[in-house]
Amino acid sequence: MDQTCWRRHSRIVEQINKCPSGALSFYYNEQQEKPKENQQELTRVEVMDKGPLMVIGEVIIRHPDGREEIKTKKCALCRCGHSKNKPYCDGSHREHFV
Repeated sequence: MDQTCWRRHSRIVEQINKCPSGALSFYYNEQQEKPKENQQELTRVEVMDKGPLMVIGEVIIRHPDGREEIKTKKCALCRCGHSKNKPYCDGSHREHFV
């Protein structure tokens, strides 16, 4: 990877890592997640004041159509009912709650 490409790659990774909701994520194709042996980490849910439920940890999201997604770091779930991207928060609560 040349220097220009590497700098662009680094900025993208940095921006993704700053994402507070976990909506942005990435992985390297050549790196596979190693299975956790006998290690149970608790998933934490934080209720944000006038905002979403912030789920921190590994969770499986099962959609009405049966499709499943695994979130491994964090994700923000809508609790106001106004998101156009349910079950995820899209920030719509800001328009409805002060």
